[in-house]
Amino acid sequence: MFDRKKIPLYKRIISYVNPVWLSFEESETTPFLEVLLYKNRIQLATKDALYSDGVKYTPALAIVNNDPDFIATVKDMLILGTGLGSMVQIVREMGYSPAFTLVELDKVILRLAIDVLEEDKEAKLIPVCADAQDHMANNTAKYDFIFIDIFDSRSVPAFVSTREFLDNCKKAIKPGGRLAWNYIVNNDEKWRKTKETFAEVFPNHQIINSEINRIFIALV
Repeated sequence: MFDRKKIPLYKRIISYVNPVWLSFEESETTPFLEVLLYKNRIQLATKDALYSDGVKYTPALAIVNNDPDFIATVKDMLILGTGLGSMVQIVREMGYSPAFTLVELDKVILRLAIDVLEEDKEAKLIPVCADAQDHMANNTAKYDFIFIDIFDSRSVPAFVSTREFLDNCKKAIKPGGRLAWNYIVNNDEKWRKTKETFAEVFPNHQIINSEINRIFIALV
């Protein structure tokens, strides 16, 4: 088990200058994962992608900063693809305490996320180790806000862009709720088709840029 509390003080100090390697993790789903400490923030990285960066995770920051007044009203949040729970950390740092349902296929990533997030004793966490596609196909719960942050390294799995999956997500949003989807463009034609499909399901939406990421934000 990863224990953040046992990180020596000298490593915390060094992390403000250079990233400090903490551990190597592997699982059946993700063969290469590194846990790093950078500027006293726990990061989770694959060989070519950053999955989490604490309260400085730019896609999550872009979403909450887009409409912080809405985030203040959220009572139930579904996060599909947890990383180390950066969205949870950011929302909790803002002073809000919705119930967070965390759906993650990789049991190692989910375990690491819970290790990090449970430092916040007041956080309301509902961890679910499951495939997001299957989970949403069978879901009956309703949420104020859904955040989709599902990647295979730097690629978005094909199912996330399908009409069926997006429809299932829409069904899980309460009236007046919202959905945000973090996406990275790797192919212009796929990106064009993805935008078309998303607009069919969520006509009332916007797309914002956050460094290399493109983020859909939809109102229901």
